[in-house]
Amino acid sequence: MDIILQLGPLAFVSRMRRLAESVNLHARAVYQQYGLDFDPKCFPVFWTLCEVGPMGISELAEHIGFSHPGVIQLAKQLEQDGLIISGKSDADKRKRILKLSDKGEALRPEFQKVWAHIQAVNTRLIAERRHNLLWAVEEIEGVLAQQDYLSIFKDYLKTQQLEEVEILDYDPAYAPYFKSLNQTWIEQYFRLEPHDLEQLDHPEHILQKGGVILFARYQQEIVGTVALVQEKPGDFEMVKMAVSPQVQGRQIGKKLGQAILQKAREAGAAQVWLESNTRLVPAIELYKKLGFYKVAMTATPYERADIRMQCDL
Repeated sequence: MDIILQLGPLAFVSRMRRLAESVNLHARAVYQQYGLDFDPKCFPVFWTLCEVGPMGISELAEHIGFSHPGVIQLAKQLEQDGLIISGKSDADKRKRILKLSDKGEALRPEFQKVWAHIQAVNTRLIAERRHNLLWAVEEIEGVLAQQDYLSIFKDYLKTQQLEEVEILDYDPAYAPYFKSLNQTWIEQYFRLEPHDLEQLDHPEHILQKGGVILFARYQQEIVGTVALVQEKPGDFEMVKMAVSPQVQGRQIGKKLGQAILQKAREAGAAQVWLESNTRLVPAIELYKKLGFYKVAMTATPYERADIRMQCDL
Protein backbone atom coordinates (compact mmCIF):
# COMPACT_ATOMS: atom_id res chain seq x y z
CA MET A 1 0.00 0.00 0.00
CA ASP A 2 1.40 3.39 -1.06
CA ILE A 3 0.02 5.73 1.60
CA ILE A 4 1.66 8.85 0.17
CA LEU A 5 0.07 8.13 -3.23
CA GLN A 6 -3.34 7.52 -1.68
CA LEU A 7 -3.22 10.76 0.31
CA GLY A 8 -3.08 12.78 -2.90
CA PRO A 9 -2.98 16.59 -2.44
CA LEU A 10 -2.75 16.24 1.35
CA ALA A 11 0.76 14.83 0.98
CA PHE A 12 2.00 16.57 -2.17
CA VAL A 13 4.96 18.13 -0.31
CA SER A 14 5.88 14.72 1.13
CA ARG A 15 5.61 13.24 -2.34
CA MET A 16 7.95 15.88 -3.75
CA ARG A 17 10.39 15.11 -0.95
CA ARG A 18 10.14 11.40 -1.70
CA LEU A 19 10.79 12.05 -5.38
CA ALA A 20 13.80 14.20 -4.51
CA GLU A 21 15.19 11.51 -2.19
CA SER A 22 14.76 8.85 -4.88
CA VAL A 23 16.55 10.92 -7.52
CA ASN A 24 19.27 12.09 -5.12
CA LEU A 25 20.00 8.50 -4.10
CA HIS A 26 20.82 7.56 -7.68
CA ALA A 27 22.35 10.94 -8.52
CA ARG A 28 24.97 10.31 -5.87
CA ALA A 29 25.84 7.07 -7.68
CA VAL A 30 26.16 9.06 -10.92
CA TYR A 31 28.80 11.29 -9.34
CA GLN A 32 30.58 8.23 -8.00
CA GLN A 33 30.91 6.90 -11.55
CA TYR A 34 33.15 9.90 -12.20
CA GLY A 35 35.10 9.35 -9.00
CA LEU A 36 33.32 12.17 -7.18
CA ASP A 37 32.02 11.64 -3.64
CA PHE A 38 29.32 14.29 -3.63
CA ASP A 39 25.94 14.70 -1.93
CA PRO A 40 23.49 16.05 -4.54
CA LYS A 41 21.57 18.06 -1.96
CA CYS A 42 24.59 20.38 -1.79
CA PHE A 43 24.37 21.04 -5.54
CA PRO A 44 22.71 24.52 -5.45
CA VAL A 45 25.35 25.97 -3.13
CA PHE A 46 28.33 24.33 -4.82
CA TRP A 47 27.13 25.13 -8.36
CA THR A 48 26.59 28.79 -7.44
CA LEU A 49 30.08 29.12 -5.98
CA CYS A 50 31.53 27.39 -9.06
CA GLU A 51 29.67 29.38 -11.68
CA VAL A 52 28.95 32.73 -9.99
CA GLY A 53 31.90 33.05 -7.63
CA PRO A 54 32.60 33.68 -3.93
CA MET A 55 29.80 35.18 -1.86
CA GLY A 56 28.36 35.41 1.61
CA ILE A 57 25.68 33.26 3.21
CA SER A 58 22.94 35.87 2.75
CA GLU A 59 23.82 36.35 -0.92
CA LEU A 60 23.76 32.60 -1.47
CA ALA A 61 20.40 32.27 0.25
CA GLU A 62 18.99 35.01 -1.99
CA HIS A 63 20.46 33.47 -5.16
CA ILE A 64 19.05 29.98 -4.63
CA GLY A 65 15.94 30.85 -2.63
CA PHE A 66 16.89 28.73 0.38
CA SER A 67 16.62 29.75 4.02
CA HIS A 68 19.68 31.22 5.75
CA PRO A 69 19.98 28.23 8.14
CA GLY A 70 19.57 25.84 5.21
CA VAL A 71 22.48 27.41 3.34
CA ILE A 72 24.64 27.32 6.47
CA GLN A 73 23.98 23.59 6.85
CA LEU A 74 24.86 22.82 3.23
CA ALA A 75 27.94 25.02 3.34
CA LYS A 76 29.11 23.25 6.49
CA GLN A 77 28.90 19.88 4.73
CA LEU A 78 30.79 21.19 1.70
CA GLU A 79 33.51 22.52 4.01
CA GLN A 80 33.76 19.14 5.72
CA ASP A 81 34.10 17.50 2.30
CA GLY A 82 36.91 19.92 1.50
CA LEU A 83 35.21 21.42 -1.54
CA ILE A 84 34.82 24.97 -0.20
CA ILE A 85 36.41 27.18 2.41
CA SER A 86 35.21 30.21 4.29
CA GLY A 87 36.97 33.35 5.36
CA LYS A 88 36.42 36.95 6.32
CA SER A 89 35.51 39.49 3.68
CA ASP A 90 38.19 42.02 2.81
CA ALA A 91 35.54 44.75 2.73
CA ASP A 92 33.73 43.74 5.93
CA LYS A 93 35.58 41.63 8.49
CA ARG A 94 32.25 40.70 10.13
CA LYS A 95 31.04 39.03 6.94
CA ARG A 96 31.80 35.39 6.16
CA ILE A 97 32.65 34.66 2.51
CA LEU A 98 32.43 31.21 0.95
CA LYS A 99 34.55 30.15 -2.03
CA LEU A 100 35.96 27.04 -3.66
CA SER A 101 38.90 25.37 -1.99
CA ASP A 102 41.93 24.25 -3.99
CA LYS A 103 40.31 20.80 -4.14
CA GLY A 104 37.04 22.29 -5.34
CA GLU A 105 38.81 24.30 -8.03
CA ALA A 106 40.71 21.22 -9.20
CA LEU A 107 37.54 19.14 -9.44
CA ARG A 108 35.40 21.82 -11.04
CA PRO A 109 35.97 20.59 -14.64
CA GLU A 110 34.88 17.07 -13.60
CA PHE A 111 31.75 18.42 -11.94
CA GLN A 112 30.93 20.53 -14.98
CA LYS A 113 31.21 17.44 -17.18
CA VAL A 114 28.79 15.51 -14.92
CA TRP A 115 26.37 18.45 -14.80
CA ALA A 116 26.25 18.61 -18.61
CA HIS A 117 25.25 14.94 -18.76
CA ILE A 118 22.70 15.29 -15.94
CA GLN A 119 21.22 18.32 -17.72
CA ALA A 120 20.73 16.24 -20.89
CA VAL A 121 19.20 13.28 -19.06
CA ASN A 122 16.85 15.44 -16.97
CA THR A 123 15.75 17.43 -20.01
CA ARG A 124 14.80 14.25 -21.83
CA LEU A 125 13.16 12.74 -18.74
CA ILE A 126 10.92 15.81 -18.28
CA ALA A 127 10.23 16.48 -21.96
CA GLU A 128 9.06 12.95 -22.68
CA ARG A 129 6.38 13.08 -19.99
CA ARG A 130 2.78 14.07 -20.66
CA HIS A 131 2.97 16.90 -18.12
CA ASN A 132 5.99 19.17 -17.72
CA LEU A 133 6.98 18.92 -14.07
CA LEU A 134 9.11 22.07 -14.12
CA TRP A 135 6.25 24.17 -15.47
CA ALA A 136 3.93 22.89 -12.76
CA VAL A 137 6.49 23.60 -10.04
CA GLU A 138 7.10 27.06 -11.48
CA GLU A 139 3.37 27.79 -11.31
CA ILE A 140 3.16 26.73 -7.67
CA GLU A 141 6.27 28.75 -6.81
CA GLY A 142 4.72 31.78 -8.51
CA VAL A 143 1.56 31.48 -6.44
CA LEU A 144 3.53 31.09 -3.20
CA ALA A 145 5.71 34.09 -4.10
CA GLN A 146 2.55 36.22 -4.18
CA GLN A 147 1.03 34.75 -1.01
CA ASP A 148 2.69 32.41 1.47
CA TYR A 149 1.13 29.04 2.27
CA LEU A 150 -0.03 30.04 5.75
CA SER A 151 -1.93 33.02 4.34
CA ILE A 152 -3.53 30.82 1.69
CA PHE A 153 -4.58 28.38 4.40
CA LYS A 154 -6.04 31.14 6.57
CA ASP A 155 -8.03 32.52 3.63
CA TYR A 156 -9.42 29.05 2.96
CA LEU A 157 -10.29 28.62 6.63
CA LYS A 158 -12.19 31.91 6.65
CA THR A 159 -14.19 30.83 3.61
CA GLN A 160 -14.85 27.44 5.15
CA GLN A 161 -16.01 29.03 8.38
CA LEU A 162 -18.39 31.28 6.48
CA GLU A 163 -19.89 28.26 4.72
CA GLU A 164 -20.46 26.50 8.05
CA VAL A 165 -22.63 29.36 9.34
CA GLU A 166 -26.34 29.36 8.50
CA ILE A 167 -28.23 32.66 8.38
CA LEU A 168 -31.84 32.32 9.52
CA ASP A 169 -34.81 34.66 9.32
CA TYR A 170 -36.66 35.68 12.47
CA ASP A 171 -38.64 33.04 14.32
CA PRO A 172 -40.41 33.74 17.63
CA ALA A 173 -38.56 30.76 19.06
CA TYR A 174 -35.28 32.66 18.55
CA ALA A 175 -36.45 35.81 20.38
CA PRO A 176 -34.71 34.90 23.67
CA TYR A 177 -31.38 34.71 21.83
CA PHE A 178 -31.90 38.20 20.42
CA LYS A 179 -31.92 39.55 23.96
CA SER A 180 -29.40 37.25 25.64
CA LEU A 181 -26.70 37.59 23.00
CA ASN A 182 -26.92 41.39 23.01
CA GLN A 183 -27.26 41.69 26.77
CA THR A 184 -24.00 39.76 27.18
CA TRP A 185 -21.83 42.16 25.20
CA ILE A 186 -23.61 45.36 26.26
CA GLU A 187 -23.26 44.61 29.98
CA GLN A 188 -19.64 43.56 29.47
CA TYR A 189 -18.71 47.08 28.36
CA PHE A 190 -21.60 49.39 29.24
CA ARG A 191 -25.09 49.07 30.69
CA LEU A 192 -28.48 48.30 29.22
CA GLU A 193 -30.29 51.51 28.36
CA PRO A 194 -34.03 52.10 27.92
CA HIS A 195 -33.78 52.06 24.11
CA ASP A 196 -31.97 48.71 24.30
CA LEU A 197 -34.81 47.19 26.30
CA GLU A 198 -37.42 48.61 23.93
CA GLN A 199 -35.87 46.59 21.11
CA LEU A 200 -34.65 43.53 23.00
CA ASP A 201 -37.90 42.94 24.91
CA HIS A 202 -40.10 43.59 21.89
CA PRO A 203 -38.30 42.42 18.73
CA GLU A 204 -41.67 42.12 17.00
CA HIS A 205 -41.88 45.93 16.95
CA ILE A 206 -38.83 46.02 14.68
CA LEU A 207 -40.53 43.68 12.26
CA GLN A 208 -43.87 45.52 12.37
CA LYS A 209 -42.14 48.73 11.26
CA GLY A 210 -40.60 47.08 8.19
CA GLY A 211 -37.38 45.95 9.81
CA VAL A 212 -35.52 42.64 9.71
CA ILE A 213 -33.96 40.41 12.35
CA LEU A 214 -31.53 37.67 11.38
CA PHE A 215 -29.85 34.91 13.35
CA ALA A 216 -26.68 32.88 12.82
CA ARG A 217 -26.68 29.16 13.52
CA TYR A 218 -23.42 27.30 13.92
CA GLN A 219 -23.25 23.59 14.74
CA GLN A 220 -26.99 23.62 15.43
CA GLU A 221 -26.72 26.44 17.99
CA ILE A 222 -27.94 30.04 17.65
CA VAL A 223 -24.75 32.00 18.16
CA GLY A 224 -25.35 35.42 16.59
CA THR A 225 -27.92 37.99 15.61
CA VAL A 226 -28.32 41.37 13.92
CA ALA A 227 -31.25 43.61 13.05
CA LEU A 228 -32.24 46.25 10.54
CA VAL A 229 -34.52 48.99 11.84
CA GLN A 230 -36.51 51.12 9.39
CA GLU A 231 -36.69 54.65 10.76
CA LYS A 232 -38.70 55.82 7.76
CA PRO A 233 -39.19 54.44 4.23
CA GLY A 234 -35.75 53.77 2.78
CA ASP A 235 -33.93 54.87 5.97
CA PHE A 236 -32.39 51.84 7.69
CA GLU A 237 -30.21 51.49 10.79
CA MET A 238 -28.20 48.34 11.51
CA VAL A 239 -28.56 47.50 15.18
CA LYS A 240 -27.99 44.82 17.79
CA MET A 241 -25.23 42.82 16.15
CA ALA A 242 -23.99 40.24 18.63
CA VAL A 243 -21.97 37.04 18.42
CA SER A 244 -21.47 34.57 21.23
CA PRO A 245 -17.97 34.93 22.78
CA GLN A 246 -17.47 31.17 22.44
CA VAL A 247 -17.47 31.35 18.63
CA GLN A 248 -15.96 34.75 17.89
CA GLY A 249 -13.25 34.70 15.25
CA ARG A 250 -15.19 32.35 12.96
CA GLN A 251 -16.43 35.03 10.50
CA ILE A 252 -19.94 34.92 11.98
CA GLY A 253 -20.22 38.68 12.42
CA LYS A 254 -19.05 39.20 8.85
CA LYS A 255 -21.64 36.83 7.44
CA LEU A 256 -24.42 38.42 9.52
CA GLY A 257 -23.35 41.86 8.31
CA GLN A 258 -23.29 40.82 4.68
CA ALA A 259 -26.70 39.20 5.00
CA ILE A 260 -28.37 42.18 6.68
CA LEU A 261 -26.94 44.60 4.09
CA GLN A 262 -28.35 42.39 1.36
CA LYS A 263 -31.75 42.61 3.05
CA ALA A 264 -31.43 46.41 2.94
CA ARG A 265 -30.62 46.32 -0.78
CA GLU A 266 -33.65 44.14 -1.42
CA ALA A 267 -35.76 46.70 0.46
CA GLY A 268 -34.53 49.44 -1.85
CA ALA A 269 -32.25 51.21 0.63
CA ALA A 270 -29.45 53.35 -0.78
CA GLN A 271 -27.62 53.55 2.55
CA VAL A 272 -27.50 51.90 5.97
CA TRP A 273 -26.16 53.60 9.08
CA LEU A 274 -25.23 52.50 12.59
CA GLU A 275 -24.10 53.87 15.92
CA SER A 276 -21.38 52.35 18.05
CA ASN A 277 -18.62 53.13 20.52
CA THR A 278 -14.97 53.52 19.61
CA ARG A 279 -13.97 51.28 22.55
CA LEU A 280 -15.30 48.36 20.50
CA VAL A 281 -12.26 48.20 18.22
CA PRO A 282 -12.93 44.74 16.68
CA ALA A 283 -16.52 45.76 15.91
CA ILE A 284 -15.43 49.02 14.28
CA GLU A 285 -12.91 47.13 12.14
CA LEU A 286 -15.64 44.69 11.07
CA TYR A 287 -17.93 47.56 10.08
CA LYS A 288 -15.14 49.05 7.97
CA LYS A 289 -14.62 45.73 6.19
CA LEU A 290 -18.35 45.64 5.46
CA GLY A 291 -18.06 49.05 3.80
CA PHE A 292 -19.07 51.43 6.60
CA TYR A 293 -17.28 54.74 7.03
CA LYS A 294 -17.41 57.42 9.72
CA VAL A 295 -19.89 60.30 9.37
CA ALA A 296 -20.95 63.15 11.64
CA MET A 297 -22.84 62.25 14.81
CA THR A 298 -26.49 63.23 15.16
CA ALA A 299 -28.92 63.06 18.06
CA THR A 300 -28.87 59.56 19.57
CA PRO A 301 -30.92 57.70 22.21
CA TYR A 302 -27.77 55.99 23.51
CA GLU A 303 -25.39 57.37 26.13
CA ARG A 304 -22.64 55.03 24.93
CA ALA A 305 -22.74 56.00 21.26
CA ASP A 306 -19.79 58.15 20.19
CA ILE A 307 -19.46 57.22 16.51
CA ARG A 308 -21.86 57.07 13.59
CA MET A 309 -21.00 55.12 10.46
CA GLN A 310 -22.65 54.73 7.07
CA CYS A 311 -22.54 52.20 4.25
CA ASP A 312 -23.52 53.10 0.71
CA LEU A 313 -25.29 50.24 -1.02
